[in-house]
Amino acid sequence: MRGSRLYILFMGAFLALVFLFEYMSPHEFVWKPTFNRKDREPFGSYVFDDVVSSSIDSYTVANSTFYQIFQEDSTASPRAFLITENALRFTQTDMKYLYKLLHAGNRVMICASSFPSVLEDTLCIEVEYDHYLPPINRYIEEDKKKDRIFFGRDILHPECIYEVYPQMHPVHIIPRKNRHVPDKSAPKAAGRNFLPACDSAETLVWNEDNKPLAIRIFIGKGELFLISTPLMFTNYGMLDGSNASYTFRLLSFMKGRPLMRIEAYGENCDEAQTPLRYVLSVPPLKWALYSILMLLILFMVFTARRRQRVIPVVTTPPNRALGFVQLISNLYYQKHENAEMLKMKRLYFCAEVKRQTGVDLQERLPDEAAFTRLSEKTGMDVDFIRRLIKNINMAMYRSEVSDIQLKQFIDGMNDIIHALKS
Repeated sequence: MRGSRLYILFMGAFLALVFLFEYMSPHEFVWKPTFNRKDREPFGSYVFDDVVSSSIDSYTVANSTFYQIFQEDSTASPRAFLITENALRFTQTDMKYLYKLLHAGNRVMICASSFPSVLEDTLCIEVEYDHYLPPINRYIEEDKKKDRIFFGRDILHPECIYEVYPQMHPVHIIPRKNRHVPDKSAPKAAGRNFLPACDSAETLVWNEDNKPLAIRIFIGKGELFLISTPLMFTNYGMLDGSNASYTFRLLSFMKGRPLMRIEAYGENCDEAQTPLRYVLSVPPLKWALYSILMLLILFMVFTARRRQRVIPVVTTPPNRALGFVQLISNLYYQKHENAEMLKMKRLYFCAEVKRQTGVDLQERLPDEAAFTRLSEKTGMDVDFIRRLIKNINMAMYRSEVSDIQLKQFIDGMNDIIHALKS
């Protein structure tokens, strides 16, 4: 009992130290974009959803596709939909119902660094990367210079300049054909004159090179917004200085309508949200689970020992030599190769005679002394033994042996073996 108490106290103290170490350890941010409403990391959407839900009426987050939204109520009043992801995956069905929603007067804002190919093909646009960018946390630690992006003038707002790191706007939107070449000498406001393949479009935001970062396209009664700065819609984008106004200015195009953020088209949309996945996603809970599993393993190791071990039953290994001979004989018998069967039987017969009597019938021709010794050991007639062995030796050089001869030879050899064993 005393040993068990010490063991329990030791494991309890060990677990307490593990939890204390995890609690006191500094938290390292994970700079992976998830856009998940429960993710509090820099590129999650916990802060974004909390701020937007308290600022915009009728804001919801749903894991529904365009098809599901259209089927729920196709006659509903026009609404606004927001998608924020790094890379999107659309099918032809998604495109079909996206256009139905737009023609019905809805507004859809797609914020991504990589748009679906089916959408790019339809609108004759694509995104282009400026250059390779190292991780944003390295830029933040080194306090490097930020870029400037320009938000154009509209009826209610003047032109505004925002300072962001280049990782926040890694791509820009260009037409698939006749790419726009910016004029270095032109003023920054010239960017608003950029039109993609669709004639009814305008540029809302552009970078320092006069390349579009956000455009609005009028389709039917609705409006489609393509935004290439999705990271501005994350926790970090909302908390980075005064850049939250950039996000709200874009969302102001959705004003007057219920806003729904769609999570059905992201990289993690197919992952099952199970309790175990949540536990593994939180470092303290993950280490707690590992500690419990290690405790269970140690408990099983120390309690699985037995005072008296079971003595295993050792069985005599079977003699497979005879079975092998029978198998080979059956193979030769199926092919009707009597000469080969006789050779195999003679090998076994000579080996058994040598083991029982010491007479070698295989390496040299037997003489009268060998026949006499076999006759004495078996009690059989010496003439029978002499005649049988000589006939077998002569048959060994023939290409064919009849079934009757084979049976006579095998029966004779079996009689001699049985007599030696009796």
